Amino acid sequence: MPNVSGNQKKIIKMRLIFLTLLAFLILINISGQKTELNISLNSGLYSYSGISAQSATSINYNDQTKSGYTNNSYGSKDGICYGLSLNIKRVTTRNFILGLAIGYESLRSKVSIDRIDGYNGTSTYQYGATGHTFLNNDNLNLNPFLGYRINVKAISFDLSGGFDIAYILKSTENGNATATNGIKYSTTLDKTDRSFDFRPRIQFSADYKRYGLYVGYSYGLINYMMWAKGDAVFEVYSRLFRFGVTYEIN
Repeated sequence: MPNVSGNQKKIIKMRLIFLTLLAFLILINISGQKTELNISLNSGLYSYSGISAQSATSINYNDQTKSGYTNNSYGSKDGICYGLSLNIKRVTTRNFILGLAIGYESLRSKVSIDRIDGYNGTSTYQYGATGHTFLNNDNLNLNPFLGYRINVKAISFDLSGGFDIAYILKSTENGNATATNGIKYSTTLDKTDRSFDFRPRIQFSADYKRYGLYVGYSYGLINYMMWAKGDAVFEVYSRLFRFGVTYEIN
C-alpha cells in the first residue's frame, strides 16, 4: 500500500467530517414523517477471515534487541470490541428509513501463539509456547443506511442495510506467550499500515418508546494484506458481529 503522509491523512479526515455534517443536514431537511436522533452503545465480536487469517501463529523474537513481532497477527479468533455512536434516522410516512451514524469503535481480534522462533545473536532456537496476540484497531466509523420499519403495537422493528466506512486511527499489536523453557515473551508493535476499511452492513433493531436493542453484521471488502508481494495469494478481510442498546434523545 502506498504511504500516506500526515497532511494527506488530515485532509482525508477533514473530508470525512465534512461529508458527515453534510449528510446530517440533508437528513434533517428531507420531508417525511419523523426524525429520530439516537445514541448507541455497542459491544460485539471482531476477527479476520480469508485464506491468510490464522487461528494460531508464532512470535519471532530477537534476544539482543529484546523485541519481537507476531508472525501473522491477523487472527481468525474473535476478540471483544466496543463502540459509541450517534445516529439520525428519517422515517417517511410509508415507513422507509434513511439514516446515518457516526461513532468511535475499538475493535480487537485474537490469534493464539503456539511457538517462539528466536535468535540469540549466534544461532536460532525454537520452543513451543502458550499465549495469544491481540490486534487492536481504533476506528472512526461512518455508517449510511437505508431500511424499512414495521410497527407492532408499541414496538417498532427496523431492518436496515448500508455500509461502514472506517477510518483507522491506530492499529496496535500486543502479544504475550510463555514458552516451554519457562521464559515469557511479549510484543508491542504499531501496525497502522492501512487507513480505511469498507464493510457492507446489515442490522436489525427493536425499539420500545425511547429504548432499543439491535444486532448487526459487517463484512469487510478491503484486503488488509494487499501490500504483500510474491506469487502466493495473501488475503485477510475483517468481520464484525455487533449487538447494542440505543436511546432516543430528541
